[in-house]
Amino acid sequence: MSTARSIPRAGSLASALLLIAICSAILPPGYGAYIGAYLALVASIVALAIYGWSERTAVRHPTSLAILVAISLVIMTLPFVYRGSQDLLAPVLVLPMLATIAMGLLARPARWVPGVPTFALVCCTASAIALIGGAYQHFGLGIYRPGLGNNPIHYGSLAVMAGGLALVGVATGTSSWRYFFLLGPVFGLAAAVISDSRGPMLGALAMGGVGIVTLFVWLRHDRWFQVAAAAGVVLAVTIVIYLVGSGNARIAGILHSGLDIFRFSGGTDDIRAALYASAIEMLRTSPVVGVGLGQIMVTAETLFPQQVAGTGLENLHADWANFGAMAGGLGLLAWLLLLAAPLLLLLDARIRSDRPTLLGAILLTTGQFTLGISNATFGILPQTTIYAVGLGYFLARARCIALEATETSPQS
Repeated sequence: MSTARSIPRAGSLASALLLIAICSAILPPGYGAYIGAYLALVASIVALAIYGWSERTAVRHPTSLAILVAISLVIMTLPFVYRGSQDLLAPVLVLPMLATIAMGLLARPARWVPGVPTFALVCCTASAIALIGGAYQHFGLGIYRPGLGNNPIHYGSLAVMAGGLALVGVATGTSSWRYFFLLGPVFGLAAAVISDSRGPMLGALAMGGVGIVTLFVWLRHDRWFQVAAAAGVVLAVTIVIYLVGSGNARIAGILHSGLDIFRFSGGTDDIRAALYASAIEMLRTSPVVGVGLGQIMVTAETLFPQQVAGTGLENLHADWANFGAMAGGLGLLAWLLLLAAPLLLLLDARIRSDRPTLLGAILLTTGQFTLGISNATFGILPQTTIYAVGLGYFLARARCIALEATETSPQS
């Protein structure tokens, strides 16, 4: 089902805000992703200011409510954990998710909402740009773990999320050209391997695997899909083998070495193990409200001074650890609500029948969950913004589908 609005509306500004947010949040790689994220957040603030009241029904959508409840849960813990101004930043880390609601507001006033092929093309292009830039830094400039001016893990995470979301383009239309979007996860995985970051590698495998399996259920009798999917898998394996042979060895033992971040093994990963062990200890001592954002590193440095003290780390390097430590069980519930927000789009049977939105919801939750196990993806970060804006696009699409159904119903 197309998301182009069939009824003319004076919504050029709304359409522009939606397109600006999508392109700026998804396209820029590396350091540029921060600039793009801030631009997307500005577009979201403008959308909330202009359309917040007139389109307030969007706030009652289950996806919007999940985000608002998550923010409220973190805020509720502040009176119990407050020790200083740093603690007040805890809800701020989640506020970029309001961009999702802002994008949803634009569904009705927008004259034009980008179709799925356009959205998928933006995502696939973003992952390709990230791969080309990372490959140049790695092979051309000799940088071991490139990030295009960004943290290599963050760079890899952004490429993986964008590349994985490109798969929604395969779920729409009938043209054989849509199978081009199968390259998105391949580009994302290659960028993650170049960055030598295990979390993004696992994220790419999870998003690509879930996406291919879902598409196989729908398209298993389509010969073009069979050929394109097989070619994509072969290409991904070939790229990984080549990159491993070029010095990126982490992926060869990714499943085994990935477990080292959760246990003390005497290696460099003991820092991660210390961070996560301290998060569990904070949850044990304050299971309901946590200890506050300002105390999470103090606790970690106190419990594990040899591993953590003097490293300059600002958080516990994982979403579950950060939310659990700073806000306890309420924080973990908030984290789960944010992860479940895409799936709440599917409560409407009309949306479940829209394959791109169904696949997009599954991919968003899969990617953000997998990436957040060993990395911080929620905060004033491009990783949060790409998730929020990607979800906002599908919220806008879902609202367009509902509006079109209402406008064409016999009772209307």
